[in-house]
Amino acid sequence: MIIWFDAVTSKEPLLFDAIAQELEKEGHEVIFTCRDYDYIASLFELLNRDVEVLGKHGGGTLYGKLIAGNERINLLATFINNLETRPDFHISFACPEASRVAFGLAIPIISINDSPHAKAVAKLTVPYAKYLVYSSCINQEKWLSQGALVNQLQPYDGIDEVAWLKEFTPKEETLEVLELSKSDRFIVARPEESSAAYMLEKGIAGQTYLDVILDAIFQMYEGVAVVFPRYQSQKEQMSKKYKENIIIPPKAVDTLSLYYYSDLCITGGATMAREAAAIGTPSISYYPYPLDVLEYITSLGIPLYNEYTIQDAINRSKQLLEQPEDKNNNRKKAKEILESLESPVEKIKQLISSHS
Repeated sequence: MIIWFDAVTSKEPLLFDAIAQELEKEGHEVIFTCRDYDYIASLFELLNRDVEVLGKHGGGTLYGKLIAGNERINLLATFINNLETRPDFHISFACPEASRVAFGLAIPIISINDSPHAKAVAKLTVPYAKYLVYSSCINQEKWLSQGALVNQLQPYDGIDEVAWLKEFTPKEETLEVLELSKSDRFIVARPEESSAAYMLEKGIAGQTYLDVILDAIFQMYEGVAVVFPRYQSQKEQMSKKYKENIIIPPKAVDTLSLYYYSDLCITGGATMAREAAAIGTPSISYYPYPLDVLEYITSLGIPLYNEYTIQDAINRSKQLLEQPEDKNNNRKKAKEILESLESPVEKIKQLISSHS
C-alpha cells in the first residue's frame, strides 16, 4: 500500500519517519508532504527523506489561518490527485488541511492527536478520521466531546516519543555544528506557540515571553542558550535582544543530542520538554495550562516540570541550574520507564495491516 504522511509541526518528521521505517519493512511505500514552517523541511532533510513542501503557516490571525489553510488544501489536493497512484491511507498529526483533502478524495485517515485542548483543530480533523490514535492518559470523553465516535478511538499505553527515543544514541558531532563542545555549558530553549489558534487570546501572536525567563537565567548562569524560534518575528525579537548569549541554528540539527549534553531544556510548548525529559535531561514547560500528556510524563517520574506562570518557570530554572540533578540517574530511570511504555507505531502498523 501507499501511505501518505503530512507534517505541519517540527515534532512530526521524527514520529513519521519512525512509523514509515516499520511500514517500509512490511513492503509499503511512503510519501511525505509538509508546510513551509519552522524547521520541518530541514528535519526531513536531516532524516534523508524526500518531502514535498506545500503551503505555509497562516500567522497570528484567524483570517490569515483561514486563507493559508484554503490555499494549502488546493495545493495538497492537486498534488495528491496528480499522483500516478492514489494513496491507500493518510496519516497526519491532526492536520485540518490534509484531513480535508484525504476525506474529499476518499482516502482513509489515521489521525494521531495528543492535544484535545486544541479544540479548533480537533473539530476540523476528528470527524474525518477513520481512526484516532492517542495516548490512553487522555480520557476518551475529551475526544467524544470533540465529535469522535467510540469505534474511531485507538488508545495506546504510552507516549509518542517512545517511537523514536528507544534506540537513541547521542552524537557529539552535533555540538560541533553549533561550535559547542561537551565541556561547554548550555541550555536548549524554545518559545511558545504564540500564533496558534488556542493561544491567540493571550495577545502575543508572533512574540514570546521566553526572553523574560532568559533574562533571569543569564543573571546567574554562565552558559549560553541554543534557541529554536517558531516564527521569524520571534527570531528577530531574540536576535535583537541577545547576541553572544544565544545560538539560533539556521536549520534543523539533532536536537536529541543537544538535550543529552545540555544542562536544561525549557519551552513554552510541549514537544521539546517531553523529548528532553524522556532522555533524562531536566525540562520545563511553561505552557500556561495543564496538558494531559505532560502531567502523565511527570507522574511517571521522568524529570519534566510543568510551570504555569513565567515566575514559576524562572524559579524552577534557577533551582535546576543551581542544584543540578544527577544526570546518570535520570537517564537510567527514564530509559527504564520508556521501555515499559507502548509506542504508537505498533498501533498504526496493526491498523494498516488489518486493511492489507
